[in-house]
Amino acid sequence: MGRLPSNKYPAACAAGHCTVYVQAGAGVRVRQEGRWQVYCLADAPKEGGATAVQPPDAARARSTANRFAGPCMECSVQVEAGAGALVPDEDGKRGVQCPMCQVVAFRHERWDENDQFGTDPWISDAVPPGCAATTSLRILALNRECWKCKESTVCVVGLYPSRPARTDRWARWVDKDERAWIKPLLADARFERIAESIKPRWSSTVSGRYLSNGCQHCDALQGDFPVEEEASDLVREDGVDALDILLVAQVPTPVWQRVVHGERGSGSSLLM
Repeated sequence: MGRLPSNKYPAACAAGHCTVYVQAGAGVRVRQEGRWQVYCLADAPKEGGATAVQPPDAARARSTANRFAGPCMECSVQVEAGAGALVPDEDGKRGVQCPMCQVVAFRHERWDENDQFGTDPWISDAVPPGCAATTSLRILALNRECWKCKESTVCVVGLYPSRPARTDRWARWVDKDERAWIKPLLADARFERIAESIKPRWSSTVSGRYLSNGCQHCDALQGDFPVEEEASDLVREDGVDALDILLVAQVPTPVWQRVVHGERGSGSSLLM
């Protein structure tokens, strides 16, 4: 009873506060409420009064960890050596995956209705273990002609890491949730006119109000659908550099990972 069995398969740590993705053999299994749960060693519960010890095959499991620091292949967050895992990308090459992206990938691969359609967020407010506390992001803008007054106006349309991973090729669309925290960043950087043009407006298309881009001249709503379509066309033809860089800002890593993955694994759309 003094030793808990090790996990045969990789899984996300069952501790609610933990974002570690446990490799096969590197954690422990615990029977709880009629089902087996996997825990990392740091959060493994006690059984029989003894603390779980590191299983003998953990050394083999660590061979899949990243030996060198590098950007996560999915979110471009900087990961310390040994803090992530090496996983194959779509080209068959191996890249670093941070603990948070490991958890999201695992939860996408399995099917659990309580998990997929529940209410608890997948992304923690805590910085994932071994990851940089902040991520440098480019705030991207599109100059377009206002449909109403025909003047040139600036719309905030995208976010992209300043130092993207090789596999991180596309910018993320900025929706109403991202505009809420981008607006004060723009104001602090003296883009007051653009910041002031981001405000709630009524849209007949969505039959409601949302935090939207607006014309800096006549204040007309610049609707999400046409603006996103226009930005995507530019990026598809000429890459991310086709959009203007308004600002480069240090953003808390969990905030950026919510853009990438959303609260429950469905992140912001790609400009592509």
